[in-house]
Amino acid sequence: MGQVGFEKYAGRVCVVTGGASGIGRALAARSVELGMRVVIADIESEPLHATALELGVEPFQLDVRDPDAVEGLAVSVFERFGSCDLLFNNAGVAGRARIDEQTLDDWNWIIDVNIRGVVHVLHAFLPRMQASEEGGHIVNTASIGGLTAIVSGPYTATKYAVVGISETLRHELAGSSVGISVLCPGFVRTNLGTSERNRPAGSAATRPTSRPSGFGLLAGTKPLVLDPEQVADQVFAAVADGEFWIVTDPSILSAVSRYDELRAIAERVG
Repeated sequence: MGQVGFEKYAGRVCVVTGGASGIGRALAARSVELGMRVVIADIESEPLHATALELGVEPFQLDVRDPDAVEGLAVSVFERFGSCDLLFNNAGVAGRARIDEQTLDDWNWIIDVNIRGVVHVLHAFLPRMQASEEGGHIVNTASIGGLTAIVSGPYTATKYAVVGISETLRHELAGSSVGISVLCPGFVRTNLGTSERNRPAGSAATRPTSRPSGFGLLAGTKPLVLDPEQVADQVFAAVADGEFWIVTDPSILSAVSRYDELRAIAERVG
């Protein structure tokens, strides 16, 4: 991928949460290629430091569930670099069980990371980015599961929330120096499916007996399975063009049936 539209980011500052692996790592690597100064944050110490060493970026061990720790990341970034020009609010986890099999521990853990974690990062970084003369751009990572219920209940609920938060910011930040995009990946080769490895101590994982029934919505479709680097290419192209929606596999949108259902209701009522 070339640097068309991103020349202005050379020498600027990028922060990636969930940056040690998967999509986050690919976003960090692409930022390095663009000549940015990059900080990656992740809860896993060993992968974090290995990735930081390999990419030549700054590591920051972080549990996004902890608002004080996230505030510490923001303070560290702005004290050291003076700005955050590109923020990838990317940390997230997933569960695999049906709602009737989920425990409250499952719900609380996924909500704490996928909603509260996103909020903590926005709370710490957005006011600082708004106060910066150069502003910046934020990309919140949601999921195709934030547009249609094909994954587990807690994951779907949290990713719908990330989409809603991002859409609200789209209106609130219109005309400001801070841009916003929401990333809705489809199927990507990452270790999201093994998120249980990062569950908090004392929080037992549910052992699912069947996969969520929402996968049936994909019947008749042929979803793409992308590498993280392909997703990073799409993200940077979208940010360069100022696009809000970043949907990595438009073919899955055929499963987003509620719009047709709501349109039919509107036509009946009207």
